[in-house]
Amino acid sequence: MITNSKNIKIICIRISLLFLFFQLSLKAQTVFFTEYFDDNSIASRGWYDNTIINISSTERHGTSGSAAEFKFLKGARTPQSGGGIRRLFTPSDEVYLSYWVKYSSNWVGSQKPYHPHEFSFVTTINDKWVGPAYTHLTTYIEQNNGKPMLSLQDGQNIDETKINVELKDITESRAVAGCNGTGDSYPKGDCYLQSLVHFNGKSWKAARQYFTDTINSKYYKNDWHHVEAYFKLNSIQSGKGVPDGTLRYWYDEELIINAPNVLLRTGSYPDMKFNQFLIVPYIGDGSPIEQTMWVDDLTVASSRPVNNIQEEKNANKNEIQVTPNPLNESSVLTFHLNKTEEISIIAFDYLGREILLLNKGRMEAGICEFELSPLYNLMIKQGIKVAYIRLMAGSESRMIIVVI
Repeated sequence: MITNSKNIKIICIRISLLFLFFQLSLKAQTVFFTEYFDDNSIASRGWYDNTIINISSTERHGTSGSAAEFKFLKGARTPQSGGGIRRLFTPSDEVYLSYWVKYSSNWVGSQKPYHPHEFSFVTTINDKWVGPAYTHLTTYIEQNNGKPMLSLQDGQNIDETKINVELKDITESRAVAGCNGTGDSYPKGDCYLQSLVHFNGKSWKAARQYFTDTINSKYYKNDWHHVEAYFKLNSIQSGKGVPDGTLRYWYDEELIINAPNVLLRTGSYPDMKFNQFLIVPYIGDGSPIEQTMWVDDLTVASSRPVNNIQEEKNANKNEIQVTPNPLNESSVLTFHLNKTEEISIIAFDYLGREILLLNKGRMEAGICEFELSPLYNLMIKQGIKVAYIRLMAGSESRMIIVVI
């Protein structure tokens, strides 16, 4: 292990609430479309594919209007209304979904560790009719056994000649959600053969049930609940995908899934953008019982509306960023501390061996920046192309991959 802290510049900036408010006030949300399901004439509002939808004026969010009703008969893979409905929107690097959902009191989903699918986003790399299960990138918003989850798959990117081979140091022509390794600090995704090709998938699931059978609780599945989800594509630098994408899920205004530093695409798709939204209730093995879900007051936008400064600070508290990445002499590590505490910042090589102690000590609350030139120079000297930086702040651990 090499320790070098003499030349590391440490800057902790205390942000005043006034300055933070000014920054947030500049963040504008672009609403791509809203859908209230007050009638079933959805084709006239830009929806396509299956334009048949059942609505309910009794099961609805609010005091007027209607809600979309997706009723599964026993054994059915799709609801009575048929297959998925789609809508295109303005291409965007980031996308936000807000909707209200209610499940029948007997809702059990698939009773399997996978499915039902509920909502998806697809990108400009595929056409408007692509099947969402096998694309260059599909993201999913759903819940399984009451646990909310966000997932992604990029099966069309799989290199079938290199199954279960780690390719991140070899090529950008690879999948990121399984079968060809992983490009971020999260576990590699699933990889399975279906017919003649492999499929993949990578998921982030809430730690506990949020849609439960407990009547009169704030988690009762037969009450209306507000769900929000956000996906931001990672950046591409020097032809390589950088793991700085974001996935988030809110349940009744509570942030319950927060995954920063995610790799959603490689350098093969620098022009990729989200542009298609799908409502696709689907149970692959057939619904075990007759059951129903209702959806109302749906919005697709570029970002979440920020109305509370502390809320945004909490959402960002786990962020750790390196700019630029791939590294050079001027690269900087940036993170936020909510309180003064003991920290350590350590770099590891790809095999998990500690190579450099960047800093250890007590730091004050605020935004902190560390110059990474010592790490860059070490990686150049030792021929290390990929490294991990781990930040320990109290009991919390954060990690980011850096490359040269």
